[in-house]
Amino acid sequence: MKQADLDTISEIVARYGYSEWSLVGFTATGDYSIFSYFTDPSILPAFKIILISMLKTVGEYVERYKDDYDRNVHHAGTC
Repeated sequence: MKQADLDTISEIVARYGYSEWSLVGFTATGDYSIFSYFTDPSILPAFKIILISMLKTVGEYVERYKDDYDRNVHHAGTC
C-alpha cells in the first residue's frame, strides 16, 4: 500500500475520532493482508485478540457457506 493511501485512510478515520485503524483484505483463495496504523502501541494486545476472533468468525462462516462464498467471490470481480 502506498503512503498516500495510508495518509488518506488516516484522514478519513480521523473525521470519526479514531486514531488507530486496520484493514483486512481477503483474496478469492482465502489469503489475507493486514494494513494497520496505531498511534498507541499499547492497543496491540487487544487488537490481536479482536483480529483473531474476527478471522475465526470469517473462517467459520466461509466453511459453513462455502458454495455461496465461492459463487459470490467468483461473480464479484475485483475493486
